[in-house]
Amino acid sequence: DADETAAVLAAAGVADTMRKPRDPSGLTDREIAVLRELTRGATNKLIARELGVAPKTIDNQIQSIYAKLGVRTRAGATLAAMERGLLRG
Repeated sequence: DADETAAVLAAAGVADTMRKPRDPSGLTDREIAVLRELTRGATNKLIARELGVAPKTIDNQIQSIYAKLGVRTRAGATLAAMERGLLRG
């Protein structure tokens, strides 16, 4: 169970590195980070460079974000992020 694992890790003083959804849409912390960069108008290459991954990885994450948010465009993703309060922080 994820909650039990997190409790054991916390008791051991180890940071919980599991990707847990922070949003009702099921977005992971990484997806939220990608979404924030995407809403600022960053290209896939720039986001990849910033996060230290391949541009294709970012493309895959953006497609996952779109699916989870039920949108098809960056503008739709931006609106969904604003509605969910994901651009703060």
